[in-house]
Amino acid sequence: MTTLALELPKDLLSLLQERASERGQKLQEAALRILQKELAPEAKSEREHVVEVLQAAGLIRPLSEGLRQIADPTITHEEVEAAFARAGGKPLSEIIIEQRRERHERIIS
Repeated sequence: MTTLALELPKDLLSLLQERASERGQKLQEAALRILQKELAPEAKSEREHVVEVLQAAGLIRPLSEGLRQIADPTITHEEVEAAFARAGGKPLSEIIIEQRRERHERIIS
């Protein structure tokens, strides 16, 4: 990427800082996202392209309005992992494997 230095009016900088804060982004990320939307609406980021492909395949779908209202976009992956570690218990994958094993044993016996 190329570096670009901008001189912004204070009010515009304040708006940009608010937008970045609301979305849990760094100032540079917020500015880049705004420029991308304004200057290259047809150009999609790699993430947007992947999301679009997965949605078209039916593998993911957008959050419902109810989930969007309770979701915290500022939480990090590490914070989620720490919360799961505090909760204890088996990982969901192990529970599913056990249930499948039990079901398989019932079917074959």
